[in-house]
Amino acid sequence: MPAFVRIVVGLGNPGERYRNTWHNLGARTVEELARRTGVVLRPGKGEYLGAEARIEGNPVMLMTPTSFMNRSGGPVSLWMRYQKVQLSELLVVYDDHDIPLGKLRLRAEGSAGGHRGIEDIIQLMGEDRFSRIKIGIQTEREAANLADQVLAPIPKIYSEVVERVVIAAADAIEATVREGITTTANRYNGVDYK
Repeated sequence: MPAFVRIVVGLGNPGERYRNTWHNLGARTVEELARRTGVVLRPGKGEYLGAEARIEGNPVMLMTPTSFMNRSGGPVSLWMRYQKVQLSELLVVYDDHDIPLGKLRLRAEGSAGGHRGIEDIIQLMGEDRFSRIKIGIQTEREAANLADQVLAPIPKIYSEVVERVVIAAADAIEATVREGITTTANRYNGVDYK
């Protein structure tokens, strides 16, 4: 059976400085998938790390852009055009401050909701009809400025729930490759992984 997804993109910022921040949970999820599938994310011909993995027996490109978050669209759109991949075959995983920590929200399409990385992908691809998995990062310990919040290191108090949510997001990606976003969303949306 053909896969519903041909490319999974995990958003984040490059470098060790940002590795353990809220804004890098998408990239961490793709790294978890790479670990599960036994592949190594390597520099590609562009601003990304990537690897061809097999999920549920299907070839799926795993990618984390190495551009900064607000320039995520460049590497994604270039790779998709070169490989002739349809927008409907793209799945993006990223953090979302409007969703409480411990929850995922899966959507088949939609606006950027103020997320700069998604805004850039939509702008360069010309439309928003691609699947996404949003990882909630809203906590009771909030910085006054949203940029400070998403770029801050994740406090150790949240380490365990973050690990559970990243694992759940990776599980949801595997299910989406197999069953599609709508069926998978019915199973994962609303579950609290705290």
